[in-house]
Amino acid sequence: MRTIRRLYFYAIAFVSLEVVLWGLIELARSAFVTERVITSSADRLAQALALILVGVPVFGFHWWMAQRDAARDADEHASGVRAAFLYAALLGTLIPVVQNFIALANRLLLGAANMDARMAFIGGAQTWSDNLIALFMNALVAAYFITVVRGDWKGSQPKESLAFVRRIYRYVWMLYGLILLVAGMQQTLRVVLDLAPGPSGTLMRTAFVNGITLLVAGALIWFFAWKTIQDSLAEPEERESLLRLGILYFLSLAGVLVVLTAAGIVVDTLLRLAFGQSMTLQQVFRDINGPLSIGIPLAGVWAYYGHWLGRTMSETPDTERRAGMRRLYFYILSAIGLSAAFSGLAALVSFLLDRLLLGTAQLGTLTRSLALLITGLPLWLLTWRPMQAEALAAGDAGDHARRSILRKIYLYLALFVSVVGGMITAVSLLYQLLRALLGQPGYNLLETALDLACLLLLFIGLGVYHGLTLGRDGKLASAALTARHAAFPVILFDPGDGTFARDLAAAIQKQTPRLPVTILPAGQPVAKDAAPQAVLLPADVALDPPESLRRWLSKYNGSRLAVPRAAGGWVLTGAPQSDFNQAALALRHLAEGHEVRQKTGTSAWMIVVYIAAGLFGCQMLLGLLSMVMSFLLN
Repeated sequence: MRTIRRLYFYAIAFVSLEVVLWGLIELARSAFVTERVITSSADRLAQALALILVGVPVFGFHWWMAQRDAARDADEHASGVRAAFLYAALLGTLIPVVQNFIALANRLLLGAANMDARMAFIGGAQTWSDNLIALFMNALVAAYFITVVRGDWKGSQPKESLAFVRRIYRYVWMLYGLILLVAGMQQTLRVVLDLAPGPSGTLMRTAFVNGITLLVAGALIWFFAWKTIQDSLAEPEERESLLRLGILYFLSLAGVLVVLTAAGIVVDTLLRLAFGQSMTLQQVFRDINGPLSIGIPLAGVWAYYGHWLGRTMSETPDTERRAGMRRLYFYILSAIGLSAAFSGLAALVSFLLDRLLLGTAQLGTLTRSLALLITGLPLWLLTWRPMQAEALAAGDAGDHARRSILRKIYLYLALFVSVVGGMITAVSLLYQLLRALLGQPGYNLLETALDLACLLLLFIGLGVYHGLTLGRDGKLASAALTARHAAFPVILFDPGDGTFARDLAAAIQKQTPRLPVTILPAGQPVAKDAAPQAVLLPADVALDPPESLRRWLSKYNGSRLAVPRAAGGWVLTGAPQSDFNQAALALRHLAEGHEVRQKTGTSAWMIVVYIAAGLFGCQMLLGLLSMVMSFLLN
């Protein structure tokens, strides 16, 4: 209930704050800009006053309530909702400050170059007074919330929520600066790489000035935001943050995807020229200008953040975790390369069929297929072969690689795509053949049927390869696990109730059939030659064992698992009673050399954070793809 109440008050406070702020900005613009007072003062004044008159009481009441609760209750003061509101308010005011400053600088530079200020990339339809008023108002509100945030850092305990939200805040600034930097470099390179003969024209000179403006602004924002992030790595929480790791993965992989796309378009253009397609030099430069101008900056992003991702992996002390991080990166790259190579191979086979059997084929199909193969196949080989070598290696490293959940996801996903793709292709092929048998053949039946048949064979080959790989992994992993389980004897102490030891032994047998389990009464002395790798006993017996068992346990150095169960005089919290399956799973993890992790519930707030992070990542990816496509198409 308290969390819902916080969400309500801070959400209303944020919305009403923006309403009041932009109402004041519009009021100031209407009051101080003469031409607007003459032309449309009534409409603008009415709109601005309406925003202010409605927003001020709403914001005042809800912000007063939020501040009062924070002053009275330490939990309210340290809540994650309050921290999210404060840093969102800073973003909602400081980003407009930067945007309006960029708009001013953009128009000033265009004016200095004797070009139309209305061609500015940001704020082309605005005036200097529009930007100054918005800049001043937002800066004023930002200054107030900066003092509130500083006060919360001094007086709030604990500070985990503030630290977590501040981390997100810093990375938002870094991404914002990086987007501006990449956009500025793209615009600038687009002009620099315009090597086609003839004058560049006003549009290209305008694009150059706009690009320089964005480049400088983005570089400054990115540099200071990234430096702040790097300086914070002295703190273990920042250095080991999953958010940092996710951002590094996202930027590295986004760079790979864009670079491969751009490289494919450039290779396609060069292949068309090499195969004799009639193209002027101006057409060639025009076709490769867009891909190069976006591919070069994203190649830098890939190289830089890929370096930091690799460094983060190498500095991870846990060997298994470090290997898992590397696998995630390589399997994603392998999936990208495999998709491109498979698409290129399918297109190449279609071209060869059309050329050899039908005598009709388009050059564009050949060049596109070769471009996909040239860019995708090397990437797949460079990433898939190390993963295969790791999985086929003997010893613990190979065993862990074969049983990796990432490898299983990759193989099953490839198998899923091959089966579903094969089903769709088979249905399409059968549909065409049945139509022909029923007397209504489709257009170009032979060509279509051959293309579908070859595509079906490719899907079958894809599925067979990954299915065989999956089967080989299973056999090797099963043999290794059987040997591990057989070499891990355990003793199960029976409390004498007739059911505990029997039910737990059955659960262990179900999880690990080859694991040797010896059931021993809790009051009976343990043989001197017994050398169990682990012991299991009820939690109440572990708390008050018989004297002989107490002496033996005091000298025992192996793993001990206490299984909670109902017992008179004891209340065990935090674990379900007699969870034999969980105990058997923990024993299996020990036998296989893994760390035992207890079941923990996921807080509602972490679920919200995961969902928000996923939505933000999807939005960033869609925005990046949209920007790339617009640059390439233009």
